[in-house]
Amino acid sequence: MKSEALETLEVRLDDGVLCVELARPDRVNAINKRMCAEIAQVVARASSDADVRAVLFTGRGRAFCAGADITELAAYTTVNEPLDHISLLQRAYNALEELEKPTIAAIHGFAYGGGLELALACDFRVVARDAKLGVPEIALGLLPGAGGTQRLSHALPMAVAKRMILLGEALTADEALAHGLITRVVEPEHVREAGLALARTLCALPPLALRVGKLLIHGAAQPALRSGIEAERQGMAFLFATEDRVEGTRAFLEKRKPVFKGR
Repeated sequence: MKSEALETLEVRLDDGVLCVELARPDRVNAINKRMCAEIAQVVARASSDADVRAVLFTGRGRAFCAGADITELAAYTTVNEPLDHISLLQRAYNALEELEKPTIAAIHGFAYGGGLELALACDFRVVARDAKLGVPEIALGLLPGAGGTQRLSHALPMAVAKRMILLGEALTADEALAHGLITRVVEPEHVREAGLALARTLCALPPLALRVGKLLIHGAAQPALRSGIEAERQGMAFLFATEDRVEGTRAFLEKRKPVFKGR
C-alpha cells in the first residue's frame, strides 16, 4: 500500500482501491481551488492507472466536507474570477462522474455545498446515520455551482430538490436514503469501513462489465444534465455580480444575519 500526500489530499492505493482523503481538517475540508485541481489530478490518475479498480473518497476530521472555501470566494472582485472557479469545479466533477471505474463517497458528519456535489458525482454514497447532506448556498445569495442544482433535480422529487436548493434545508441520512439519493446508511463508527468494503466488492466484479454498465446508465441522462450544468455556470456568474452575494458572504464571515435587497 503506497501513500501519496498532496497539498490538500492524501491518496493511497490499497488492493485496487484508490483511497482519496480530503485533508484540510482545520477548514473542515473546505474545497479551495488547489483541492479542486488536485481532485482533477487524482481522477486523471485513476483513469490511466490499470491498478486502480475503484475510487473511494473520505474526509479527515469531524466531517466529510464543509463545501466551498468561503474565504477564497469572498476575495473575488470580478465576474471572471468566480466563473473560472466554477468552470474548474465543474470540469473536475464532470470528469469524476464520467470516470469509467466505480466511485464511492463515504460521508460522516456532514457534506455541504461543494462537498455534497463531489459526492453526487460519485456512483455510490455510503453515509453515517447521524450525517447531514445539504446545499446551503442560498443563505449566501448564491446557488450550488458544481452541478448541484442539476444532479439533485435529476435524483430527487422536485419538492425535495426545492427544499434543499431554494430553502437550503439539509437532509438526514435516513431521508436521503428514503428518496434514493444515497446507497446505504451505516453507524458513524463504521462509515469508512463500509465504504472500503463496497469498493472491494466492486473491485472483485468484472471491470469491463462495470464500465459498460456505467456508460449505459449515464447515457440516458447525460445530454440534459450537461446542458443544465452549463446553464448553472452562467447563473452563478450572474449571482456573483450581485450586491446580495457580497452581503451574503460578508455576513457569513462576520457571523451575522444577512440583509438581502434583491440587487
